[in-house]
Amino acid sequence: MKTISGRLLVVMVLLLAALSGGIGILYSGASRRLYIQEQCKMLDEVYARLLSEDIPALCEEENRIKGMAAEDEWEEVSDSLLEPYENNNLRFRIRDEQFRLLYATNKSKETDDSSLSANQVRKRIEKYEENARAKYEKKEYSGRVVLRGISVQDGQKYYILITQSSFVIDRGTDYARRVLFLVIAAFLVFGTICVRTLAKGIGRPVENAARVARKIADKDFSEKVSETTQYQELNELGVSINEMSDQIQSYVRDLETYNRLLQKDNQRRAELEQHRKRFVNNVSHELKTPLAIISGQVEMLSIAQNDEKRQQYCDSALEEVQRMNEMLSSMLQIFSVEEGIEELPMEPLELDAIAETAVRDFSVLFAKRRIRIELKKQPDCAVKGNAENLRRAISNFLMNAYRYAPEDSVVRAFVGRNGKYVIFSVYNDGERIAEKDIDKLWDSFYKGSAVGRENESGTGLGLYIVKSIVSQHGGGCGLENKENGVEFWFGIPCLQE
Repeated sequence: MKTISGRLLVVMVLLLAALSGGIGILYSGASRRLYIQEQCKMLDEVYARLLSEDIPALCEEENRIKGMAAEDEWEEVSDSLLEPYENNNLRFRIRDEQFRLLYATNKSKETDDSSLSANQVRKRIEKYEENARAKYEKKEYSGRVVLRGISVQDGQKYYILITQSSFVIDRGTDYARRVLFLVIAAFLVFGTICVRTLAKGIGRPVENAARVARKIADKDFSEKVSETTQYQELNELGVSINEMSDQIQSYVRDLETYNRLLQKDNQRRAELEQHRKRFVNNVSHELKTPLAIISGQVEMLSIAQNDEKRQQYCDSALEEVQRMNEMLSSMLQIFSVEEGIEELPMEPLELDAIAETAVRDFSVLFAKRRIRIELKKQPDCAVKGNAENLRRAISNFLMNAYRYAPEDSVVRAFVGRNGKYVIFSVYNDGERIAEKDIDKLWDSFYKGSAVGRENESGTGLGLYIVKSIVSQHGGGCGLENKENGVEFWFGIPCLQE
């Protein structure tokens, strides 16, 4: 069936049948198993009680009581220990060490085992055991719960056999199956009537919604789906379809806008790739120059006439080696961040202490250009992070300020808590950042249009490294043009106490 009402009818009927059948199967299987488990438990309890009794005296008393039984077989004798269990379908046989019968629930000729051979007696005795447990024995047409135990009293062994037939539960299970079959049939009939009525009520508004949806597919938005049916789900479906009809027109217009934005993003990616290529070319050129200088300085060492000249050549070579080392370290840092290779160890630390150390290290460099650097600290600046990388981020901000701050100016650094973040910022006087460069300035290999004292030696990596480090710590960064300069900042989440 292809209609909703037809499929709903079939599904519900099958569900009812499966549910009822499953309950019947579960009941038939589980009830019998649970019953047998309970009977085994009861036999174990009776056996444990018998072990605490004087077996010969018990058998003598039970035989006496049985002989004095009243004519009414249903009348229980209050002094009997075994009769209440026997009325619950338990059967007892107790034998002495020579396997002679001391007591049997049903005394008859069959209970006299004198005709048994010694081998037969031995095989029966082998089935008895001390600390016995009840178990179920399956027979051809039925089964029984049986316990064969041994009680040792005054050096004498007594063999105790307790049984209960499972015939009653088998008959009960068969009866339950027949009842469940009738219940399943009633469920199917009643369920079919209910589901058929329900399906008709659901089918009509769904067909109407399908018709309106086909019109929307043909770009006809003139008709709406009813939102006042007797079913809340169908009303919600109608509301959703009507909202979809209103929004599709807007989405079509937005799609054109998104396409234009995508083109701009692709163009920006192309520009970034050009920056990468340009940087690789620049690095190649920059590495050739210091290598050539180092080569020349090493050659001059061999012909230098005095120690002062040799020291000058050594110092010059070391400066070039340091320059190459810094450039390659920056490249490796970017590679580790972008490829996810670097796994940063994090630990609780005070960001104000790291900032104070970095500012102290840079104070000598700033003093060469007569730039005064001031650090304002606030308490409670604990974060969880990597000390080395955070120091590198702070140093990059300070180096950026050093490059662009004019001589005889003041660079102001700040570290303090702002809500759930610890903020570090650096302000320096100088040229403001062009609006077209603000978003791109954090990209790798990008250099802004502002010109600083040492900008010609930069690689465009410093701010990108800051952004990468801060992102690894779950924070953010940015910049703000001030009246006479620029302020760069980043924020790291506070340490959770």
